[in-house]
Amino acid sequence: MRTEGNMAISLHKFFLMADIVHDHNLAVPKNIRLTEKDNSLLIEYSWFKLKYFLLLFLFPFCAYVVVQSPYVDGTLHNPTLSVWVIAGVNIGVIYYSLTRLLNSTAISVNHNRIEITHGPLPLGRNMRIDRAQLTQLFVTKKRMAHRYYLYSSTYQVNAILKDDQIITLVKGLYEPEQGRFIEKKIEKFLGITDISVEGELEKD
Repeated sequence: MRTEGNMAISLHKFFLMADIVHDHNLAVPKNIRLTEKDNSLLIEYSWFKLKYFLLLFLFPFCAYVVVQSPYVDGTLHNPTLSVWVIAGVNIGVIYYSLTRLLNSTAISVNHNRIEITHGPLPLGRNMRIDRAQLTQLFVTKKRMAHRYYLYSSTYQVNAILKDDQIITLVKGLYEPEQGRFIEKKIEKFLGITDISVEGELEKD
């Protein structure tokens, strides 16, 4: 009996160590910074993407050319409704580009709750979820259509709550590995058993 008990303990230690090694071998994807402590986990995801540098400078230039063209009534010195609309769109694009260059999402996890914040520029909803409410995490793919039948995809990490409500924790991820990394790290820290969910991104 003692031999069987010792064997069971040894097997448990073996699988535990194997799980730890696998977890440590989990590569941190680009745009993500990880800080791990015994009682907390911090995952920071940068929204940065180089193309928004071009948009930040190119769109105002194009807007200026359009306003100066004969196709638009009014000028910068004598603005009309059309000029104000173009200026408003221009400000919106500049602000959005700045958020994509400067902002990051911080996912702070402890054994009581998950807190998600975005900044430094306001965009996106901050949230707090009690650990007791959380049952499962999963990653989904969001496909967006563009002109000329072109498509682009982003990825998001979702949570299933105890009342079967599904909420999105993080969205707009550029790579599937980013979503899987966030999912696995949070599940590992909180001791959540990974279960397949209908519609989730196919696992490796």
